[in-house]
Amino acid sequence: MRALYIHADSMEFESKKRTPVAEEIPENAHKGRMEEVLVVFITVEKDDEDKIVQIATEASADISDAMKKVGAERIMLYPYAHLSNSLAKPKASIGALDLIQQMIAAKGVEVTRAPFGWYKSFDIKCKGHPLSELSRDFKGKEIAEKPKGEDKYFVLEEDGREISIADFKNGSECMMQMIAKEALGKEAEAVGEPEYLRLCKKFGMQWESMSDVGHMSFSPPGALMFDLIADYATQIVNSSGLNVYNVKGTNMFSLDEPPVKEHADLFGDRLYTVDTGKKTFIMRYAACHQQFAMIRNWNISYKQMPFGAFEVADSYRLEQSGETMLCFRTRRLNMPDFHVMCRTVPEAQDQFELLDGKIYDEVEAVGRDYDMLVNFSSMKAYEENKDLILNICRKHKRPALIHIYPEGINYYWTVNIEYHLLDQMKRPREIGTVQIDVGNAKRFGITYSDENGEKQYPVILHCAVIGSIERWMYTLLDTAVAVERSGKPGYLETWITPDQVRIMPVSESHTADAARIMSELCSAGIRVSLDDTDATVGKKVRRSKQDWCSYAAVIGDEEAKSGKMKVFVRSENKDVEMTVGQLVERIKKETEGKPFRPLYLPAELSKRCDF
Repeated sequence: MRALYIHADSMEFESKKRTPVAEEIPENAHKGRMEEVLVVFITVEKDDEDKIVQIATEASADISDAMKKVGAERIMLYPYAHLSNSLAKPKASIGALDLIQQMIAAKGVEVTRAPFGWYKSFDIKCKGHPLSELSRDFKGKEIAEKPKGEDKYFVLEEDGREISIADFKNGSECMMQMIAKEALGKEAEAVGEPEYLRLCKKFGMQWESMSDVGHMSFSPPGALMFDLIADYATQIVNSSGLNVYNVKGTNMFSLDEPPVKEHADLFGDRLYTVDTGKKTFIMRYAACHQQFAMIRNWNISYKQMPFGAFEVADSYRLEQSGETMLCFRTRRLNMPDFHVMCRTVPEAQDQFELLDGKIYDEVEAVGRDYDMLVNFSSMKAYEENKDLILNICRKHKRPALIHIYPEGINYYWTVNIEYHLLDQMKRPREIGTVQIDVGNAKRFGITYSDENGEKQYPVILHCAVIGSIERWMYTLLDTAVAVERSGKPGYLETWITPDQVRIMPVSESHTADAARIMSELCSAGIRVSLDDTDATVGKKVRRSKQDWCSYAAVIGDEEAKSGKMKVFVRSENKDVEMTVGQLVERIKKETEGKPFRPLYLPAELSKRCDF
């Protein structure tokens, strides 16, 4: 159903001549006039005929809301066949108009409607302010039943047994904490300030005080680390074996677009909204809107599937101010959002397992492990996907915490895995995720042509292999804290350390030799800094350790003459003798397959500002 809203000083009409489909009306209904009125021109379309109740429910709510927003005092419904060339049957159109009128009147609003099927003259005086003319396209959301029953939780063992929460005793610490938090609503109490915050400060990651709550800013070291993780997330997806379309899009979408509004309604109340005076927009909370808006216009054949679309998408979620947490829970986050278009549910399940494997590969590569919270939208979804989850449990040799949502909620997804690790505060933290979506292709109008040339809706996978950029940063920092707790110096992997190598001349006379070595390393694609300050050697060494440089070497007469250096290797907490060539070879081996970016600040420490 299409509609045009006009906020008017007045609207007056008069029926002149009936058409073959005109409804019978009393004599006093041929004329009408209203002042301070929201006039709603309505065209009921052919596709609306089998969902009149849903259409009327959606339209009456929106019309009432628009009346309040523009400050109108009453409503006039005006049947208008000129907004579409696909018209519903007269009986369906009249029924829709009557039902909308009844629903609005039931709210205590003065409402009338002009007769259907009559040629009419009308005189309208539009107010002319920014909200005085609005268009709508109602699709008729399905009316979901109220949820029946309660959320169900149990543990699914590798052998297929379903263990009640009360009877499950021997899980990992992460699993037991996850059960306490998710199923029982109990979370471990925080004791003291989280240790990773010290590392955030060290690398220049902080809250931005001049913005809204929950927005971060990054000084050069942190900005470099952030961009490297974004590069890595892109690299992971593009090496997945799928054909991937890398896209870039906007972060603001109009709630006047039905699929956007429907998807936003399902997301809940954590939406950022922007009101421009003419329209209301939502800030995207993932890349879904943009990617789906693009893909719906593509000509897709079954021969091209499965394929993926990817963007590192700046996303916005109105988290509670008391719950925001540097790098982990922010109001502006950056999601490496990967959507995979599949022909069928079985194909989607196969791709789901492959993505699950990549998610585990990445966390295991940094020496961490996941436990799984598996959400199902219904018991039916659980039964249909139980074998899929059992295969995953067996592959990883671990059980999964199962959460089944109450029946009666019309979710667009069927199964979703949240991958949790236990951080140094003994709290389970969701990082990666993968989900099967069976609703958004239809909602956004995404189709592909099957073997018979028929249009079909794909099944869509949503996946963030390493979670948001900020959460993977959190994972790396939390891992470094774990190393420190073991009694060793904390360290970051060499590929993401801002200063991979620090060269330190003993005195000014050694600066030229140090600069030459720095140049050789830079030419090999290594980030190198030069401590050319007038500090003592001892202070330079301490500073290199404070800066968490992966490698640090002092250059004096002996090193310049022999070509061999004693290099402090942070990950081993010891000095190792090596040549420049050996150092290059070692770093190249450690960073193989990882992205590289140059320093984001001057290489010479004497030229760096304090921040």
